[in-house]
Amino acid sequence: MTASRFLAGLLFSLTLLVGAEASAQSCTTLVNSQFSWVQRGGGYYINVTGVSLKPTTGSVGPVASSISASLSGYVAQSWYLNPVTGVLTRVPARLTSPANSGRQTFNDRGYYSVQGGVSRWQNYSAFAQDNVQLELDDTGKLTLILNTWGNGQVILTSPTCTGNVMSGFSGTALHAFTFEQFYLG
Repeated sequence: MTASRFLAGLLFSLTLLVGAEASAQSCTTLVNSQFSWVQRGGGYYINVTGVSLKPTTGSVGPVASSISASLSGYVAQSWYLNPVTGVLTRVPARLTSPANSGRQTFNDRGYYSVQGGVSRWQNYSAFAQDNVQLELDDTGKLTLILNTWGNGQVILTSPTCTGNVMSGFSGTALHAFTFEQFYLG
């Protein structure tokens, strides 16, 4: 399967997942469910699987990526009082993954493998992954932290949710994530 066929199929699949704006809903139910699960204590985790699609920009072709990480940490909300302005600001509670614990692979990073004398090109190289981590705050903001690239951040501030899928844009890139709760007792 060529990279362009795969990307086209992935784009088509995402349009089915994302659906029309009218069918999208607030992420409150999905986010609250994840917080309730992790707050049960040790051994309660969330596997997060995501994809991103970035259109062609300038001389760089379209890029698709696959993301996987686990949310296991809980940071309670806090309040910050600005001593100059006197404004009290809430810092939302958040679920976190450890630094460098998640992985992101890309369709434009590949390698050749040889099996039985036949060379094959393989997209999404397991040998060229980036280290990432995720944070999900109680307002529904999802942050992808790019550990490999100096901790840059990709932020979905107004995602929409349908069922167990959270999707949204960061600039022109589309991101979609699914959440799977599991317990390691």
